[in-house]
Amino acid sequence: MRRNDLPIDSDAAPLEELPRLRAPRQWRRLLETVAVVGSLFLGGFGSGYFWSTRNAEAQMSRQREDHLAEIGRLRQAYGDRLSSIAGRVTEAADTAASAAQTAGEAASTAQNAAQTANQAAKTAAKDLKKP
Repeated sequence: MRRNDLPIDSDAAPLEELPRLRAPRQWRRLLETVAVVGSLFLGGFGSGYFWSTRNAEAQMSRQREDHLAEIGRLRQAYGDRLSSIAGRVTEAADTAASAAQTAGEAASTAQNAAQTANQAAKTAAKDLKKP
């Protein structure tokens, strides 16, 4: 029996005698082209993603610093306004207290005047009753 006539046992046969299955040349070229274009695309995508991530991190830190600076500026501006308003409110409260005290004194004076007028009216009524 010749060597080619023997049945081929895939586990025991030498590599030269195993049937070789190869994809057609067009398929191999297509697969190669897809692999090259895919690696170019994925490489560009990866480098673009890395660059944009790094850029976004820098932009976020810059934006955070800007926000904190704006918050500090607003706190200072509104703090100055509030302290100014607090002074005005204190002055207004003092003026209102003074006005209330003056109104109390005026009410007391009016009450005294009413009592005096009442006594004068009683005295006048007594004088009119004496003929």
